[in-house]
Amino acid sequence: MGEKTQGENMDRRYLLLSSVALLAAGPLVAGGRAIAADTAGSPPLKPEFFTRDVFMSPPQVSPDGTHLAWIEGDRLVVHDLRDHSEKVLKAGTHKFDAVQWVGNDFMIVYLKDDKIQKATNYLRVVDYSPAVITKDGKFQRLLFSPESQPLAGGYLAPIGGFVEGVAPYAVTLGQTFSTHIDLASGKRTSGEHLLPADYHFLDRLGRERAAVEIIDGKISYGYTAVVLQYRVQPGAAEQTLRLPQQDKIYYINFNYCEYDNAFYWTEFDYTKSLCSMYRLDFATGQKSLYRSGPNKDMDLAFDKFGHIVGITTTTDRVRTEWTDPFHLQIIGAVEKLFPDSYVDIADTTEDHGGIVFLVSAPEAPDSYYYYSAVTHDLVRIGGNYPELDDQTLAPMTYVTYKARDGLDIPAYITRRKDTPAGAPLVVFPHGGPRARDVYGFDYQAQYLATKGYVILQPQYRGSGGFGDAFERAGNVHLDLMTTDLEDGVRFLAAQGMIDPKRVCVAGWSWGGYLAEAALAFTPDTYACGIAGAGISDLFTSLSDDNDVSWGGYGREYWRGVIGDPGRDAAKIHATSPIEHVNAIRAPLLLIHGDSDDTVNVHHSRRMNDAMKAAGKDVTYIEVKFMRHGPNDADQRLMALKTMDDFIAKSFARNA
Repeated sequence: MGEKTQGENMDRRYLLLSSVALLAAGPLVAGGRAIAADTAGSPPLKPEFFTRDVFMSPPQVSPDGTHLAWIEGDRLVVHDLRDHSEKVLKAGTHKFDAVQWVGNDFMIVYLKDDKIQKATNYLRVVDYSPAVITKDGKFQRLLFSPESQPLAGGYLAPIGGFVEGVAPYAVTLGQTFSTHIDLASGKRTSGEHLLPADYHFLDRLGRERAAVEIIDGKISYGYTAVVLQYRVQPGAAEQTLRLPQQDKIYYINFNYCEYDNAFYWTEFDYTKSLCSMYRLDFATGQKSLYRSGPNKDMDLAFDKFGHIVGITTTTDRVRTEWTDPFHLQIIGAVEKLFPDSYVDIADTTEDHGGIVFLVSAPEAPDSYYYYSAVTHDLVRIGGNYPELDDQTLAPMTYVTYKARDGLDIPAYITRRKDTPAGAPLVVFPHGGPRARDVYGFDYQAQYLATKGYVILQPQYRGSGGFGDAFERAGNVHLDLMTTDLEDGVRFLAAQGMIDPKRVCVAGWSWGGYLAEAALAFTPDTYACGIAGAGISDLFTSLSDDNDVSWGGYGREYWRGVIGDPGRDAAKIHATSPIEHVNAIRAPLLLIHGDSDDTVNVHHSRRMNDAMKAAGKDVTYIEVKFMRHGPNDADQRLMALKTMDDFIAKSFARNA
């Protein structure tokens, strides 16, 4: 494989854990990772280090706490925690994706592979039957292969869950019935009759306890009407609760909790920006308000066994209010060792004797640590970007700045500590627009920061996660979305942080639209622009729009954001980049996949043609088989290197 095996002997950075605090032992630890050597004289970090495929899956601990298993590159690693020996299974022609234990004797390894359908030039990921692997790392069988018969596509079905025990089995979901598949033999037996629904919720013994049917399938800000069916006890007759259509109310976030025999859902009133989480007690049939607040991203946090352990929200970063005392204590203790990092439990035994922690920060991407309650050791297993271990990366800072109309715009700044004042700036608007950036490792931002650039990720009006009023403030005001970016540039320039003559704007999808719009409508601000899979013609995007494409959003949403083609025609014309190429003065790089099924490739083809016809500086790269953005490490590397070279050349002209 040619890469260092992280699992061998793991990484002996021992950190002693007590129930109250964490004490460092062994190599000195600061900020949650071993102190890095001075890298000022080190060679530049290669872009391949940032664009690589994830190196390891979250390690999983066996129920008895004796083994860890994870996917590392192209192989499965099974680590014996008693003697630290390891057994390895190579992937062969398929790609391993993730692993989970089912009891102490079997693992399920999920496979994936890339297949190119050359007749349609369409690239898709095909998920094959998971493999059943024994605890000693030996292939047992393909899960969906029937007894003594080859696997055929008709045998594949959604997996509802796994049931442990003397003879563990998988529960798969058909159109009307579930099926039980014995892991060892592949023997199939019929399960129960399933409720008619879009979502099924099973208990730990594989029995259906609740089901949700979507009555109005048009996804906009949520569902407008749903029907919940449930069984008070396993095998009991189904009960029905209808959640009817209500004015200005959307239903989101459906959760079943086996341990309190209840169902939870959230109703969002966008006229009040109020999120209300409700609980239905199956035993009594009583509905009660469980929690309310202004954050639409509020949801329940569960442990792997189905217990409610907290409530998550997203503000400047993902935050969890731990309601479970153990999680509150243990995660709080680990957070003291890793300040400014995101800490969560990736896996655990039921008695919490062995716990795998995920620890991640913008300048220290995903690492996994194993904690033993017997020895109180916290040991680093490995991480997803091994070439970046102990390298000096850039911290990420959350700020707000004023837009020209007084609206507060949240933003993230990624900047190395050794970056001088007056540095070049790359503005990176996210896609969506209802999406958002979050506090954490961003491979594009981190790589460009190593080149000495400041990275600004503005959460322009229309972004999700900052309140419904903020999200709707961008509707039919795409001009203000665009000037939100320019106001961020002015904010940083006023502080002397950046050189206002060397500013590039780059984005993908809706961020690609904003990059084109920024060059067209605020041309004095930018030295260059990069649009990946961007929307150039708003009218065409609306005519292409349907209730399936555009990432699953419905027509109502997109007409609400862009405008009604009849009533808002003047505004749409005024904010459609392809109609204003004559105003563009900076060079523009266009990147688009020919198999994009979200934003049709003709947007970039036509923008390229229009730029050339107007005598503008444009570079167009069409990527064969790429969908709505880079699909794999090769495509990510190609895109990042192309962007890096384009930005450097553009800035050199303005130096």
